[in-house]
Amino acid sequence: MARTKLRPKLTTEQRMQVRKKTAEMWEDINTERQKYNALILELAEKHKKTRQWIAMQLFRGGKLLADRRKTSLYNAVVHDLSKKRSKAGNTHGRNTLSELAKEAATVDWKTLPKEERDRLLRQLEEDRTPPVGRIPASESGNHVEGVMRRIQPELDGLAARTGCQYLLIITKRDVTDNWATRVCSTPKVAEACSEVYKCTPETMAMRMEACITSGKAGVIRAMGGKRSTSLKAEIRAKVTEGLEDILTRDGVLATNLPRMEWARYESLVVGYGIALEGWPEGLPEKICNPSDIKTTGELAILHAALFSEPPKCRWVRLSTEEWNTRKEKHRAEILEGRIKKRKSQGDGKGSRKAHKKPTSPETIEDDDGDCDNTRETSDDPR
Repeated sequence: MARTKLRPKLTTEQRMQVRKKTAEMWEDINTERQKYNALILELAEKHKKTRQWIAMQLFRGGKLLADRRKTSLYNAVVHDLSKKRSKAGNTHGRNTLSELAKEAATVDWKTLPKEERDRLLRQLEEDRTPPVGRIPASESGNHVEGVMRRIQPELDGLAARTGCQYLLIITKRDVTDNWATRVCSTPKVAEACSEVYKCTPETMAMRMEACITSGKAGVIRAMGGKRSTSLKAEIRAKVTEGLEDILTRDGVLATNLPRMEWARYESLVVGYGIALEGWPEGLPEKICNPSDIKTTGELAILHAALFSEPPKCRWVRLSTEEWNTRKEKHRAEILEGRIKKRKSQGDGKGSRKAHKKPTSPETIEDDDGDCDNTRETSDDPR
């Protein structure tokens, strides 16, 4: 059976419009590129720098952190002598620096004991570091958001220039903090978290925050209890979303989309020629309802497989050969009694509603639970 085309065929006029818009886009890009190159040349000539250096600075964005000279023992000695002179009030105005250099030349600073060297270096580092003012609690959220807006572009630029990978997590210190935990990472780091720690960076940040704000008890609560319920809900929603997405792209109308019935998963497979691929190892072998997964750790593994980029567990289309194989296997299991057919509502066998008449005058067709039987008389949804 012919598969429904994903896109309608464009008319001649539509193709002309597409080509026209594409030509306009490249014309605008070329115009802006010329302006950009002219700006680089102008700045390079004005500030006596190479064009390459100016282009790199424009690409990098703002300079986030000021460069600092490496702390040296000589500078630490001069700084210590300067502090002593200031305390004694012994300054020489403009000649202070030259006087300090002369005095430092008389000190055998290269042979100082290790304890004294460490003290001098520590003193210089402490005095260089400016005091940090505390932000009022009511303004903390805005301050965190502002810093993140400056940091993330710098990290993205660094990753683009060098190929490095990063993971940045900013968590609350107390449950009363009025801002949310921030997480940013490269896709490869997110994938590594899923592979190594069996969770996403967001989940990792949530557990860290729980530990910081509530101790070990908070981590236990975050990983179990409500966390388990949340994981199950997110897994069900993601699987249902993927099912509806692949069937919609195959041409199934929204009104005809099936529900995700975990107990009848194989009927969905043989009925629509799709399958949930990438079910993680270590979980029950057969695809099952998240409620049948007993531990939060296993739920977290399945959650990570569904939400990774790209998803490791996802809906896929079966080839014709694979689809026919699944159909034959499903029919064989029904004949062998390993899969029970769903009883009709009017068969009177074990149904508490068997004595009731249909609420509609239309005849209710018997549903034996095998989706592909209804598909044999209709077009392939794909």
